[in-house]
Amino acid sequence: MTRKRIVRTTVAAAVGLLVAGSVAYAAWTVNGGGTGTASATSAVPLTLSAGTPSTSLYPGGSADVDTSAANSNPFPVSVSSVALDTTQGTNGFSVDAGHSGCNLGSLSFTTDNDGWSIPANGSIDIDAAGDIAMSTAANDSCQGATFTVYLTATAASAS
Repeated sequence: MTRKRIVRTTVAAAVGLLVAGSVAYAAWTVNGGGTGTASATSAVPLTLSAGTPSTSLYPGGSADVDTSAANSNPFPVSVSSVALDTTQGTNGFSVDAGHSGCNLGSLSFTTDNDGWSIPANGSIDIDAAGDIAMSTAANDSCQGATFTVYLTATAASAS
């Protein structure tokens, strides 16, 4: 092979490698742009309804408050606490009609911070164990009464 031919072949090979390398580099480093869309749904409030407590309340004692929490959202909801809703009833409590003389001021409720997870389109029972109390100031009209405890649930904050 002549020297001229060797130089041409070498130059052609170098140019070929340079072109191939440029194409490969361009393919790996190409940038682009565009747009995308997403939408968020609106959350529906939980529904709290009365349950059946497993313990009885008496002066100087405490008892359970049982409620059912229903989630009609298409996603799970985490509840961090259940507290007394003092905007309803008498400071968050009411009593059945047959015991209207019962002094509701003798009742108290401790916020329950146990935390619960309610599945999408599901419900759970929440047993706020020992969270309602009756002071020794309760009068005789409270004997045999059925109390309604108005509650509010607070959703856990998203991270």
